[in-house]
Amino acid sequence: MRTILVTGFEPYGGDTTNPSQELAKAIDGRTFDACAVRSLILPVEHRAARDIVSSALADPEIAAVLHLGLAGGRARLALEQVAVNAMDYAIPDNAGVVLTGEPCVAGAPAAYFSTLPLRAILAALTAEGVPAYVSYTAGTYLCNQTLYWTLHEIAGRALAARAGFIHVPFLPSMVAAHGREEPSMDLSLMLRALETALPIAASE
Repeated sequence: MRTILVTGFEPYGGDTTNPSQELAKAIDGRTFDACAVRSLILPVEHRAARDIVSSALADPEIAAVLHLGLAGGRARLALEQVAVNAMDYAIPDNAGVVLTGEPCVAGAPAAYFSTLPLRAILAALTAEGVPAYVSYTAGTYLCNQTLYWTLHEIAGRALAARAGFIHVPFLPSMVAAHGREEPSMDLSLMLRALETALPIAASE
């Protein structure tokens, strides 16, 4: 059976939860468009996350890859169009690493575009009443790096798999814990969005 690889990230930056992790766990083992979902939780450590993704892409049955990550401050699901060849962040990863002006892959292209049908996914999410948009900035933290590395590996290995990234907002419980005015989204709505997006991502 063909496979959809879905990844989320572990908590970071002082938070005790990460909605991308919860979504990946919730969708693991489900079937969409004759594809079985296989979920992985990535560490917020750039080398370890890269190595896990590289190993996972060895599966010849992967039809699509959908990475999920947290983008605090965004009110809608962000369907990421582009990953840039840059790692530049002041927030330490969970190994305590801070990077400035480093490439994701030395000597590689400046950017890669998502190969998922983002406009079709956006139209379906909008029809379902899910707030979403196509974003042209995935940042320069591990989310961007993970998308860049995946697209670079797919191109280098001449794989047929599509790949993309969706950023999700804070959970309401996270905003409550932060004690600040921040946008959030219920996990149930995010899960409905994922259930809507995955059949489109896996379609021929």
